Amino acid sequence: DDSGDTVICFVEYMFQKVDGSKMVHGRILQKGSQTILGNAANEREVFLTNDCLEFKLDDIKELVMVDIQSRPWGHKYRKENSEADKVEQVKAEERKKKGQPMVYFCKSLYWPEKGAFFALSRDKMGLGSGLCSSCDNIEPDSDELKIFSKTSFVYRKVTYNVNEFLYIRPDFFAEDEDRATFKAGRNVGLKPYAVCQILSIPEGAGSKKLNPASANISARRFYRPDDISSAKAYASDIREVYYSEDVIDVPVDMIEGKCEVRKKNDLASSDLPVMFEHVFFCELIYDRASGALKQLPPNVRFMSMVQRTSALKKNKGKQICEPDQIDSGKWLDVPKENRLATLDIFAGCGGLSEGLQQAGVSFTKWAIEYEEPAGEAFNKNHPEAVVFVDNCNVILKAIMDKCGDTDDCVSTSEAAEQAAKLPEVNINNLPVPGEVEFINGGPPCQGFSGMNRFNQSPWSKVQCEMILAFLSFAEYFRPRFFLLENVRNFVSFNKGQTFRLAVASLLEMGYQVRFGILEAGAFGVAQSRKRAFIWAAAPGEMLPDWPEPMHVFASPELKITLPDGQYYAAARSTAGGAPFRAITVRDTIGDLPKVGNGASKLTLEYGGEPVSWFQKKIRGSMMVLNDHISKEMNELNLIRCQHIPKRPGCDWHDLPDEKVKLSNGQMADLIPWCLPNTAKRHNQWKGLYGRLDWEGNFPTSVTDPQPMGKVGMCFHPDQDRIITVRECARSQGFPDSYEFAGNIQNKHRQIGNAVPPPLAYALGRKLKEAVDKRQEASAGVPAP
Repeated sequence: DDSGDTVICFVEYMFQKVDGSKMVHGRILQKGSQTILGNAANEREVFLTNDCLEFKLDDIKELVMVDIQSRPWGHKYRKENSEADKVEQVKAEERKKKGQPMVYFCKSLYWPEKGAFFALSRDKMGLGSGLCSSCDNIEPDSDELKIFSKTSFVYRKVTYNVNEFLYIRPDFFAEDEDRATFKAGRNVGLKPYAVCQILSIPEGAGSKKLNPASANISARRFYRPDDISSAKAYASDIREVYYSEDVIDVPVDMIEGKCEVRKKNDLASSDLPVMFEHVFFCELIYDRASGALKQLPPNVRFMSMVQRTSALKKNKGKQICEPDQIDSGKWLDVPKENRLATLDIFAGCGGLSEGLQQAGVSFTKWAIEYEEPAGEAFNKNHPEAVVFVDNCNVILKAIMDKCGDTDDCVSTSEAAEQAAKLPEVNINNLPVPGEVEFINGGPPCQGFSGMNRFNQSPWSKVQCEMILAFLSFAEYFRPRFFLLENVRNFVSFNKGQTFRLAVASLLEMGYQVRFGILEAGAFGVAQSRKRAFIWAAAPGEMLPDWPEPMHVFASPELKITLPDGQYYAAARSTAGGAPFRAITVRDTIGDLPKVGNGASKLTLEYGGEPVSWFQKKIRGSMMVLNDHISKEMNELNLIRCQHIPKRPGCDWHDLPDEKVKLSNGQMADLIPWCLPNTAKRHNQWKGLYGRLDWEGNFPTSVTDPQPMGKVGMCFHPDQDRIITVRECARSQGFPDSYEFAGNIQNKHRQIGNAVPPPLAYALGRKLKEAVDKRQEASAGVPAP
């Protein structure tokens, strides 16, 4: 290669040039240490890549032995495959001792641009036909533009026609507004894409390539409620747009994909919630000059009669559907037997299970949770699941004993004792290999989270054992799919070693693996919450893709560093635009009744109708409000809270430098004495004693909101109290019908530890897509 090192190549075909020189076309095989696995890789394993080389036959230094490995898949073959691995290892060591060359093995394709390892397509390899499947995978110049006629053009491999709708990047309209700079108000000023309708295309140049930056189309601009005011946006459906007579010329390179606009009564009742449809509705016409909104004239049509008829046919005549009801479509009605039988480990109160079940892909039959209140909450919300409130090591030991695999189980004497004491009813309910199709969970993250201040203590080392326990379930059960969720720092914790070992372990089991980081705020919650995920899929399955981020959200840091200075991002940043605006604090909690410091009444009246699209969705059909309860602050902290101005971004810096008299007669500093002295070392303790901003977002939901906590911004925007349990639950996207258990601390802990259901839902949609595509492929249905 360029650096002069030797490269291992897999020969796809050989050919002879006109000048007679004999050539080889090969695909590069990378050693495991050159991939994301680094030092966690097996020294004998190499990975096929999509990087091709053409070289002269004379350039070959030597032949290398590589075993293209294929093992039978499933829990039944676990022992057999393990034995075969041991035999291979012994042979390799003997060869090494004798000084013989190494025999490598290869069973996966490494595709760093997709952050994934795929099963090899053996039927497409080494055909010697002059064709190379890797060359087919190379993306052509994705930004190319071809104009075919006055009515259509192709840009980034998408065909656009006159009268269709598309997204335009907001920076084209750059009305430079000041960005708020304080913490947690960072989405203020970020705008979603503008929805426009193509009116005309420049004269075509046949199918010749053109420069997208200099080719302009003419388009009608549709406005959004947020273009008028934040008050208008708050009270409107996020899918509503307004027709206008404003026609703009816009360069093609500002286009960000297609969407649809319909009249409200043409919104078909959908299989999917709106978030994945790119469908907007329009009933009003907006005059930007006067600011007036009027009813749309009946002659304005968005769908052609052909489109309308086919939409009606598809939905069997159910064309009228209130936008607020469109979310509860048929996707919830997938029968249990058509869903993946799922085991949720470290299940908490069930955020991950909730979202995946909403997506119609999984049915959680079993859950393991160590903390009793969280297990109780899981049970309340998922009454059909069998919940084991126990250590997962104990449960795995009991399962292996039940299946007669005691000899294979390495466990502590404590786990063995507890497994032996399990009641018979629990043992009868334990899942066994063959019954579980999908395992998911988030092993405790205290060791990897920047949030926990004790992550240097020995306890954190123990937390890593939970990752190993979780991987042991995958090893024993060999489910079709496996999903590991963790905090963003999981990827870099322990210099990335824990993450690399997790990926390497799954590959060793024979799984296809994909890794990435997602921001929950881009999937419809008003909260900054970055999460790392590892997907694993059995060799015959399709690896789920990452969901497309749908909401504007200011979020950097979503990259995973790869060797050679490259990096992989599972999803683009939506700071520069997305189909929908960011969900705000006001959208999330603006309809909830006023309560005071230490409010403890478990059920209340709502006292009013929901206003925002989010509130309507999250309330559902609930008539009473549960858990609108607030942690009680001591007298001094309450006085401090009362002195924090009710303005966006105010925190302890805004406290007056004075003493106050407490009810016991003592004098106390309003500014906590420890903060000014240590502020330099701690980013000015930004956000401590902070108020939320109605137009901003919540900081990362924590297990114990308190003004001096790591995330100190926990005061209501205009009430003198810590945010309530229900407000925290909404910031995570839990529906109001979701129940929590135990005391107020337990409830906050359950919410703070959870995966936001809307993020789990987005992952679930992609899993469902993968399952459905594979079923269609095996049934011989051609791909669309």
